[in-house]
Amino acid sequence: MTEEHPPDDASEPEQPELDLEAQTPDIEAEETLPPADVDAELEDLAADISEADDDAASEDEPAEEDLDDEPALNDDLEDLLETLEEEPTAPSIAAAAASETPPAPTSGPPTSWPKPIPVGAPAREPGRFDGLIITPQSVVLGVLVTIAFLIFVTLEPTPRWVLLFAAIVAVLGTDGVLKQRWPQVFSRSEGPADSSPYLFLPALAAIAWPMLIEHNVCGYLVLPAALVAGLAYTAILIAQVSSVRITAPAYPIARLVSTGAVYFSAFSLFSLSYILDIELGAAVVATAAIATMLAVELYREGQVDPLETLVFALITGVVIAEARWALYYVPVGGHLAGLALLLGFFLVTGLVQSHLTRRLNRLIAVEYAGIAGVGVILVTAAGQAGLG
Repeated sequence: MTEEHPPDDASEPEQPELDLEAQTPDIEAEETLPPADVDAELEDLAADISEADDDAASEDEPAEEDLDDEPALNDDLEDLLETLEEEPTAPSIAAAAASETPPAPTSGPPTSWPKPIPVGAPAREPGRFDGLIITPQSVVLGVLVTIAFLIFVTLEPTPRWVLLFAAIVAVLGTDGVLKQRWPQVFSRSEGPADSSPYLFLPALAAIAWPMLIEHNVCGYLVLPAALVAGLAYTAILIAQVSSVRITAPAYPIARLVSTGAVYFSAFSLFSLSYILDIELGAAVVATAAIATMLAVELYREGQVDPLETLVFALITGVVIAEARWALYYVPVGGHLAGLALLLGFFLVTGLVQSHLTRRLNRLIAVEYAGIAGVGVILVTAAGQAGLG
């Protein structure tokens, strides 16, 4: 009896194809068909991601533009700064005017240079000596007048016309020196200012000083005396030029020189009216004229109206003329009489000048009166002692 053995493949039963096909749709359904709630969450997540991308893009775009435009803006700013440094524009000027700050100058010295020196302490300039204005014209005029002095004291007989010539040269020359040095004061467009108050002292000094040397110096001393007088006359010219501006730094010393020359010239001329033995009437008139002209030189310091200055000068001349008439009856003469008239001139001009400069008070009045009184007492005592 034979046994039928099944084949090897028969040990494993074959699955029917229907079962496989039946299982396949279940697997695909699980993978491709998610639940409804999962789909909703996926849609929300996709929407959030898209919105976040849009926001990021909107924020990143300006930054990228700024980064791209930054080099161009820097170049524009550099060009604008270079333009402003080369030439100020209208907006910059308007902005400077609005802020009340003057714009920087486009030319001239840099701002790091030192500031100008104040008026009170000016820098040393050519033609100045401690603030005194020394012009070539003043020096030349002084030399000419000095030559006239030498001619007058050395020639015999003494030519009287030399003094008149020296006085004319002094007046014309001083006027020219003043107008050349101060054209803005004496040659203004609305009419030249009057330089007459500056001319009386040089004219009278040119007449008085050589005559005083002639009557008091003799021998070889006349030459050095004339040279000293010429040097002093040049100092007067320099003082006249330096005292035009009352705010000038050299004004005090210039006025001191001029005032000293006024009193010395007054003493010389008052004394000569006795030495030359002039009759009383002519002496009184000459004294009044001399005192008036010299007072104008003193009173011009008050910077008052010219007419008012002339009125005060005339009053001074009348007072000194009366003193000259009164001294005719006093036993005194020569230089002592001239000194007495000088004391009276000093008292009157000192009080009037203090009044014009707003400095007159009781103390100043007592000082002037005391000096004049002591001087008169000494002159009287010297006359009684026969020293005149």
